[in-house]
Amino acid sequence: MTDGASLRRSTLIYLNAPDALLAVFVASHAMSRTVSRGDFPRTDDVTVLLVAGNDRRKSVVVNMRRHGPSSNSWISMWSVFDLLMVLCICIVQLSAKGAVTNTPCTIIDNCCVRNMTNLWKHKTELRCSEIKIIPAVNEIIHVLTIDDSADIKELSEKSISPYKNLTDIILNNMKNLEYLDSSTFKNLNRLQSLYILRASALTKLSHEIFHGLSKTLLVLRISKANLRVIPDLSDLGTPTAMHIIEFEGNQLDILPTNGIKTRAEQLLLEYNKIHVVDNWAFNGSEIAKLSLRGNYLDFLSEHSFDGILNLRTLDLSHSSIKVLPTSGLKSLEILRIEDAPAMTVMPSVYLFSNLKEAHLTYSFHCCSFQFPAKHDYSKYEFHKEGLQTPSECALQVKNNNIHINLVTDDFLENGYIDYSNDTEEEFFNEPAMTNSTQDILCGNITPPAMKSDVKCWPQPDALNPCEDIMGFYWLRISVWLVGGVALLANLVVLTVVFRKNFNHSVPRFLMSNLAFADFCTAIYLLLLAYEDLVSSEKYFNYAYTWQNGVGCKIGGFLTVFSSQLSVFALCLLTIERWYSIRRALYTNKMTFVSTVRIMAFGWVYSIVMATMPLLGISSYSTTSICLPMDTSRVSGMCYVFILLAFGAAAFVLMLFCYVQIYMSLSYETRHAAKGEASVARKISVLIGTNFACTAPVIFFGFTALLGYPLIDVTKSKILLVFFYPINSCANPFLYTILTASFRREAFSTVAKRLNFSVLT
Repeated sequence: MTDGASLRRSTLIYLNAPDALLAVFVASHAMSRTVSRGDFPRTDDVTVLLVAGNDRRKSVVVNMRRHGPSSNSWISMWSVFDLLMVLCICIVQLSAKGAVTNTPCTIIDNCCVRNMTNLWKHKTELRCSEIKIIPAVNEIIHVLTIDDSADIKELSEKSISPYKNLTDIILNNMKNLEYLDSSTFKNLNRLQSLYILRASALTKLSHEIFHGLSKTLLVLRISKANLRVIPDLSDLGTPTAMHIIEFEGNQLDILPTNGIKTRAEQLLLEYNKIHVVDNWAFNGSEIAKLSLRGNYLDFLSEHSFDGILNLRTLDLSHSSIKVLPTSGLKSLEILRIEDAPAMTVMPSVYLFSNLKEAHLTYSFHCCSFQFPAKHDYSKYEFHKEGLQTPSECALQVKNNNIHINLVTDDFLENGYIDYSNDTEEEFFNEPAMTNSTQDILCGNITPPAMKSDVKCWPQPDALNPCEDIMGFYWLRISVWLVGGVALLANLVVLTVVFRKNFNHSVPRFLMSNLAFADFCTAIYLLLLAYEDLVSSEKYFNYAYTWQNGVGCKIGGFLTVFSSQLSVFALCLLTIERWYSIRRALYTNKMTFVSTVRIMAFGWVYSIVMATMPLLGISSYSTTSICLPMDTSRVSGMCYVFILLAFGAAAFVLMLFCYVQIYMSLSYETRHAAKGEASVARKISVLIGTNFACTAPVIFFGFTALLGYPLIDVTKSKILLVFFYPINSCANPFLYTILTASFRREAFSTVAKRLNFSVLT
């Protein structure tokens, strides 16, 4: 029961039907408690779910609404109205099902004998708890339930022989149950369901324990035991297919060849320790839904699923599966491989003839359904060769008398199994599906593997659309051009600078740091360009390997490190120039030692910011261009905000310094032809290039961070891998190569090299 003090704006109370009046009382008490506190800033809902016994299918949902604090009289009126409505619905809906009164119980040796009017109509249950042996009673028992009986270590045919009319057996939480005789359930000719739950000492079952069981058995569930081998199931499902066979939470390790043969709508082997599924492990079985969720699945053989007829749903989620064998999956309609990070390559969609839904781990796997030809071109060519012309199809139909067999899958739509109302419309009454390689409709050739209509999740999102790394052909060419020029230009600067001693020159030291940062940016651009060239037109086949591999992490580290170090060096260069001009007459200028210390701090800051995504704060694997765009968590949002804010503050600082430098010049110098050309133009170029490269990135970055993205990732790549890196290409020319001193040093270096070659 839920106390009223814990109710908030939306509260769900779940009660059994016999507690209907008590439900009304609790809801009323909860309403009065919340009203008395006056804690209702907006409309609150109290939802009461009244369930007939334990059967959630026969339920009544009542919504009790407490309105805003208009007045106490209105509150009382609404409360009374809601309570009367609940009371009327409870009496009308639940009393008609005979669920308002409690079922009488006769106590015999810690056992309760009662008529099951709520869950199983017209059945009598013997429910025992903490017993040593099953007592004999003088009534016809249909349902046997044994709970929490640690003293029972084994069961045999003799244990259950007094109850020949059993339809349902539930053995729950029997911690010391170690042994079940092979004939324990043999003579129960009316048995419909068998549950063995939480029997931790049960490690083995006789191989023949399910031989000769009742032909009416529809449900078998052995859950959370410690079974290591599945007994023979070949007798189950004949003549009527089992509704469900479950071995969940056991210790199964290997599914050997021909290890399972049965007929069932659902076979659930979830959350075991299955490492290996051998070839033809389910040979001869007819299974509609097979679930291996929660197993290791390290090794699946090429023919693991061969021999299964009518397999419509396969669940391999929460596993370590690496390769999905497709043999035997032609009839598959629903595939689930969620939370399977090792599954990096999706088989060709042309191998799934009837697939309708795919629930996968990575969004880029869904791209293979949109572009099947690009995903696996060899399979696409083979598929085209297999297509027939209408005349060939008509001839084949005439000669071979093709029949199309349709198999219904209504049982997959229900979330529960009501085996008490069994009908003659069984799934397995229909012939088995054939594993044909194509589905030709004469007069209308429809390739079965054109899978654009397959529903696939997770859908490619805004950060990972189904496109190449660059997205545009012209961008691919531009990145090679910008990256190549930046690499050569900065390499020239570093070569010339390091061939001559610094002589404690502050500008030369800062320019060398700037050139190194831009050199790292060039490496990042060329790394992206190379991966784009390799994965062109089929990037989604390489997406996992690239985005989660070492290459993307190195590229992401380089671009964040170089961008922050470059901005830091540009700021110090600007400040040094501003200080030299504005404070030219002062003796306390920026010294080489102080500059080295400040630049060391810049290196530490850049390395720390570049390392954070490797430690889980944002991620380089979010996008194909390896930039930290993950803002799903607060830490990621703060990280991106710091990067953008640092870039914006640096640009404002440089703008302020250059404006002051220009204004500090005399009026005659600023308006002279040479002065205007040499000062104003250089300053405008420096400010203009920085603005063109950084302002768009910062603006669109802030809008996306605030939840209002103005451009998608495809267009943002133009800014991030073209406009922004232009600075790395322009900086060596603006700050070094185009200066007169650098040209003199370059000519001197070349001349010395020529003289040395002549002398040798």
